[in-house]
Amino acid sequence: LLAGQSNMQGKGKIEHLHALATAAKTRATYGHLVDDQGEWKPRDDVWIWYMGKTGELDVGFASPADRFGPELQFGHVVGDALDEQVLLIKIAWGGKSLAVDFRPPSAGGERGPYYDEIFTHTKAVLDELETHFPKAKGMRPEIAGLIWFQGWNDRVNQEHNDEYGSNLAHLIRDVRAEFELPKLPFVIGESGQGGPEEKHPRALSLMRHQADVAALKE
Repeated sequence: LLAGQSNMQGKGKIEHLHALATAAKTRATYGHLVDDQGEWKPRDDVWIWYMGKTGELDVGFASPADRFGPELQFGHVVGDALDEQVLLIKIAWGGKSLAVDFRPPSAGGERGPYYDEIFTHTKAVLDELETHFPKAKGMRPEIAGLIWFQGWNDRVNQEHNDEYGSNLAHLIRDVRAEFELPKLPFVIGESGQGGPEEKHPRALSLMRHQADVAALKE
């Protein structure tokens, strides 16, 4: 599962990626994405569902549709690592906060509607797996982990920023409880829009909150 806001939606420009995949200097890193003719090469052992769009792993599963997101290279890495068929369910909307939109129930306050959407979409995809992916007939899906990539809307609000670490810890606990998977791996994508020279105090604070949650023993 991949969830979050615009970070997870994906804003990478396909034409920039294609230049990297075909240039001599960067082909060793990105060349696996294209064939010998320089055409995009979908991956049939990794499927993806992104807000109703389904198919083999490829560029274009982002917003807008001529972009790519973190699912692309992650899908290649996990596809290389596993013998089993991989399914990526990507659930993301732009402009959503953890403090309000994704607010987990154990954090108190008003439950965020997009928190519930994570489970609504995941259940719908898995319940209709063979409809979305006919080759899945006979397969038994297993939820193997969740990648969370979000933070901009909380970064720009001091109150939301201050409670981000607490809210994120509650989110992880609640997601694990909802799926009845107490040890579900949970990956936190650190928000680094400002790059390695980031100086804004709220940005640095949010990144510290993300790192601190990842360091919790649980």
